Amino acid sequence: MKRSANEDMIRGFLDGYDLSAPEPSANRSASYRHGFANGRDDRAGQPRAGASALREMADEAIAADDVNALQ
Repeated sequence: MKRSANEDMIRGFLDGYDLSAPEPSANRSASYRHGFANGRDDRAGQPRAGASALREMADEAIAADDVNALQ
């Protein structure tokens, strides 16, 4: 069963928050990688962009995953 983009993003966030987790490779979804980066940002206390930009990046990651799912 395929996880939703939201579930991937949450899983990525949790892994990113764990500093012992390795950086994700291209075999992970765009949503997972976005969540991972957010987890690392939160752990460091330094967001890489403002909230509106991060929301846009999340939407783009979800859209990329939707396109890849159709291929």
